[in-house]
Amino acid sequence: MALLVLMGRPACERLGLSIDQMIGEAVNRRTTKVVSLALGLALFATACGGDDGGGEGSSGEDIVIGVAGARVGPIANVGEGVGEAVNDWFEMVNANGGINGRKVKIEEIETKYEVPPALEAFARFQQSGAVMVAVEGTALSDALTPVSEQSKIPIMFPGQGNLDTVDGEAFPYAFPAGPLYAHQATATVQQQVDELGSDISIGCVAWEPPPGREYCEGVKNATESLGAEFAGEVVIPAAAADVDAQVRDAVALDADVVLHAAIFGQAVLLLKGLCDQAPDLPVGAWHWAITQNEINGAGAECMEGKFGASMSTLPSDEPEAVQMLRDYWEESGTDPNPVLEENSLYGNGLYIATVIEEGIRQALEIVGDDGEVTGEVMKQALESIDGYEGYGVTCPITMSEKDHSGNRAVNIYEIRDGSWDRIGDCITGPPVANEPDVS
Repeated sequence: MALLVLMGRPACERLGLSIDQMIGEAVNRRTTKVVSLALGLALFATACGGDDGGGEGSSGEDIVIGVAGARVGPIANVGEGVGEAVNDWFEMVNANGGINGRKVKIEEIETKYEVPPALEAFARFQQSGAVMVAVEGTALSDALTPVSEQSKIPIMFPGQGNLDTVDGEAFPYAFPAGPLYAHQATATVQQQVDELGSDISIGCVAWEPPPGREYCEGVKNATESLGAEFAGEVVIPAAAADVDAQVRDAVALDADVVLHAAIFGQAVLLLKGLCDQAPDLPVGAWHWAITQNEINGAGAECMEGKFGASMSTLPSDEPEAVQMLRDYWEESGTDPNPVLEENSLYGNGLYIATVIEEGIRQALEIVGDDGEVTGEVMKQALESIDGYEGYGVTCPITMSEKDHSGNRAVNIYEIRDGSWDRIGDCITGPPVANEPDVS
């Protein structure tokens, strides 16, 4: 499984352009249309040698899919789980003859979850003829959204942030294709109200950047919509080295349930603190914080009973997609990828991989098995997906020219005896306030 890494000076640096000037404050602050960023990035895409027709794959040639990887840096466990699953899946697909006879080339480029390398990666994808790019992380998907539109190459980023992007007319080449953070929040609240009744109070701990605040806003909306009480929000600064104050504030909310959108090291510290100060408090999370990282970091005893959302069916449930991979490895004499067992976010990677496969299948329906697949064709193909369940990995996905959300449903898992027990299947919460109307 090759991992391509950009080498040398950035192409636009050689042209005398400063990527930093174009990025501005995109990571820390976004607007609905990302106007200033879009202008700068349009210049970037043009200067870096892209054409206006989107990525092109010549008739009968391999179909190139880009993956803006993040195996290094702050979301390395996400990058590993997603990257390994996508590569494994298409290795299997290609070994079985491809999709309608067409092989799929996965080109993964490391970004370290930083915007400048992601912009460089996108330029490289465009040069390679990629017809679609999978993106890991809201900061990167926000930055690449205007570039994707300018270059007519769709980006897909399930399970991330930015509600505005569900509107396919406003963001024609951006495809959430799955439950965004606010949807995860509302579904988790729905599950708790279904289980405990509406006579409860729910608090939320947010990571300070927009994704975390979007999650807690979803918690607030759903709690109030379902007749429960919103106990309040506690915010963890983005670069906080400890969260002792936030633990105290979360306990002081005196909520019946606390949900949180903390990530990785901060999530572990938060969970340890809550286990110490409020050991009986029910605590739930978004899908980045109910993984082996938290079980290993906070300890199995602390994590017992903690729960969270997952856009995918976890590998431990052995969905059909996982069994297909196991059969392929056995038949080919290949050792199973240990990441499947060691990183539950492998499931998110299978979600992405199977949706990409279905998009390619729909594209070949449009142009024929030997036809030319372009970014514009892939856009049309993704908008043709209807009721797709990804070999048991996804809740049903439907997209259209207007609605790029895919679905708003999640599975809810509770940690029991160090493993995951599904306690809610494809749950959808109440509508999210301020979400674009795509009906």
